[in-house]
Amino acid sequence: MRLRTIPVLVIVVAVVAVVGAWSDRLKVETTAPPVIAATKPWNAIVKVTRRGRGIDGYHAVVTITGPRGTQQLRATDLGGGVYRFRVKLTGGGFYSYTLLVGDRISGHGTVYSVPQ
Repeated sequence: MRLRTIPVLVIVVAVVAVVGAWSDRLKVETTAPPVIAATKPWNAIVKVTRRGRGIDGYHAVVTITGPRGTQQLRATDLGGGVYRFRVKLTGGGFYSYTLLVGDRISGHGTVYSVPQ
């Protein structure tokens, strides 16, 4: 009887560990204005947390595509799991952005830059 319960116990422990690791994902919140003036920079704040605590050390990168082409920017680490993007979207028009935190896409959206 003991020989049958040991493999079952190992399988149960492995399943619990996998489910626990899978459910412990990062939470990414983005605060970015949808409309800006072309003369001012677009400031986006990204907050990366896990279980309510800020996580430092991630590489946050935003890819912006608009009328003037595509550019990639790395975020400035403000500490406590908070990152900031600052981009000047000159010329006006619609810009779409994709946010990468670590190795996964964490957000996307559109920004309208009002021409002068």
